[in-house]
Amino acid sequence: MKLTEKYPFFMITFPSVHHALKFESKLKGTGINFQLVPVPREISSSCGVAAKVEGMIENEICDFIEKNSIEYDAVYAYDAPKQKPRLVKAIE
Repeated sequence: MKLTEKYPFFMITFPSVHHALKFESKLKGTGINFQLVPVPREISSSCGVAAKVEGMIENEICDFIEKNSIEYDAVYAYDAPKQKPRLVKAIE
């Protein structure tokens, strides 16, 4: 599903494409707006897949990840256009 630039939105990075696809399968049918996209350069210079999620608040996205035992690297919030992404949560 194609997303527009609605703020805020979140980018979730994963240890591998496999984990991103697992996340995608958990979100399908939930009504949550998301899209798998290349990892933005401002987050990481490495290649990979991230999930762009809209229409949720920080607590909701973090709770969803935790309740579904989804392996991820970090969650970033994009609060407004031209602002640097803010690290919300990262695996220690």
